[in-house]
Formats: sequence, structure tokens, C-alpha cells
Amino acid sequence: MKIYFKYSFLTTCCLLLPVCCLFSQTFTITLSTTSVTCPGGNDGSASVSVAGGTMPYSYQWMPGGETSFSITGLAAGTYSVKIADNTAYDSTVFCVITGPTPIVNDTAQKKVINPFCADPGSILLNISGGTPMAIGTPYTYLWNTGSANAGISQLSEGDYSVNVTDANNCVASFSFSLPKKECVVSPEPYFTPNGDGYNDKWTIEDTQFFPDAKVIVFNRWGTKVYEHRGLYEPWDGKSYLGIPVPDAVYYYFFYQDKNDKEKDALRGSVTIIR
Repeated sequence: MKIYFKYSFLTTCCLLLPVCCLFSQTFTITLSTTSVTCPGGNDGSASVSVAGGTMPYSYQWMPGGETSFSITGLAAGTYSVKIADNTAYDSTVFCVITGPTPIVNDTAQKKVINPFCADPGSILLNISGGTPMAIGTPYTYLWNTGSANAGISQLSEGDYSVNVTDANNCVASFSFSLPKKECVVSPEPYFTPNGDGYNDKWTIEDTQFFPDAKVIVFNRWGTKVYEHRGLYEPWDGKSYLGIPVPDAVYYYFFYQDKNDKEKDALRGSVTIIR
């Protein structure tokens, strides 16, 4: 990028003459800059060329104090250069070295779904910043799974990482950890076994992940009224003898496996309402 500046100076020179004379000095300054390639980089540059005035010229860049007509190794930011000619007339110009914004994954749009029991997880990126390549395919991706897509799916628990590259070959890395959630069943808090075809049985969601589970139900006096081992079958509110139990609050234990460890059991209550 080039920017042109033109400065005029009116000078007074008396020397030994009885009458002072006026001289007009003109600087024409051409400023050229190169932007930083990657976010956080320092490969920007700036240079000036001067016409007019009286050679030779001197230069002082700030910050840094460089005295050449050009400087390199610049990070994004604002710089100035003071230019003086051989008659001590000077001018200061400013330039801004630009650079791309950091490549980021917008956390508000990041979609990380943890594996739930037998269900796989997935990760979907929403990248912005850097220097996009083109509309529709602004970045390239390389996951540690080998995938080249913005999102990956069918994931088990574990650690995942991805390198995102923009049009300037700038690379940003992102890492994700997908822990496996414990499978947690969800017993309904009540049911109405009145034969109307609606909510007649006590359902417990996600029991399909526990083929060796055991469910025990007690009444308020601690008497066992229902027990089932294996893949859960919704309870119809009847006792072992096939007799409907009274409307009341009952208490259950749900054991996930054959160990029947009481400390690991899910406990709660279920209410029968007819």
C-alpha cells in the first residue's frame, strides 16, 4: 500500500544581505507498507521515498529509532518516521501496519456433544478471523482423526485436536476433550394404572443400556411389592400376586448391574394415582 504526502516550507534566509529573501521548500513523501501475514506475526514492513528538499535525507522511525528509509519485522500497530533534509527541515508521517484478527472458534456456536451411553459424540467448529480463502470454503481443516471437515461425528470418549489453516497458510490449533457421561436412567415420578391406556405403567427411560439391571419397589413400611431383574419391563402397579397395589408413594432402588451395590443404586420415589 502506498500513501503520498506533500509538504511545503517557506524559509527565510538573510545571511549577510541587508534584505531577507524567502525560499520555498517542498517535500513529496511516498509511504509504502506491507501488512502482517498471520495473527500475532511480525513480518510487516514500511518504507518511504522522498522527493524535493535538499539531499541527503535522514530518517528516524519510532518506536525503535531505526535510521534507514525502510524498516522490517514489524508487528501490527502505528509507527512514525521523521524525515529531515540537509537544511534541517523535517516532517513526520505516520503509518498503520495492519494484520488479520486471530483465528478463533466461536464458543457460542461450538457444538460439542458428549457421548451418552451408547450414543456417539460430535464436534462442530465455527471458525472466524485470519484471512479467509473464499466464501463457502474459507479455511482448511485437519483433525487428528484424519478428517478434513469443519465437524466430526461418531466419536467415542477421548481427546481430539484440529489444525485450521487460512489463505495465508496461518495455522491455529484447537483441542477438545470428550468425557463419557455416565448413563443415568430417568424414572417417571408417578403413573396412573387405571386402564385408560395413558400412563398406565411406570416407565424408566434409558434402561436399554442396562441389560443386567435390577429394580426393587417397596411400600412405605418397607415391604417389597415389586422386583425385576434384566432388561426393564414397565411396572403395571400390581404386586407379585397380580393384585393392584393401593394408591400411595412407593420407594425404589435401581441397580445398574449384577453387583447390586447399594451405594451405587439410584434411589427415589414413585407415586401411584388412579
